[in-house]
Amino acid sequence: MKKLIGAWIVAGVALWLTAMILGSRMQFAGFWSIVWTAAIIGLLNFILAPILNLLTCPILLLTLGLSRFLVSGLVLIIAGEWTSGFYIASYWWAVLAAILISLLTGVIDNMTGRKKK
Repeated sequence: MKKLIGAWIVAGVALWLTAMILGSRMQFAGFWSIVWTAAIIGLLNFILAPILNLLTCPILLLTLGLSRFLVSGLVLIIAGEWTSGFYIASYWWAVLAAILISLLTGVIDNMTGRKKK
């Protein structure tokens, strides 16, 4: 349970920082919008992302894994549709947001010592 809450906090912080970087292209209505969006993205990454990654496996192999950001962008778009307080301008901004979230999550994990190697 402690790991789940820690991952949820890191995801929320990464989402907030990404929204600060992207400005008007990615917005949240408030604190609870960030919390619920992080939860929905986590749920979608658990359920939907593996299915989408399997369906796009040939593209994943051709792009050496970079197409995973395309799937993550789609997950962000779906989360935007399911969360009333979360707005993302377009699919390509969602892909850029997915890249930023991935980078920021890695940095935050290393800074906090969550991912010890």
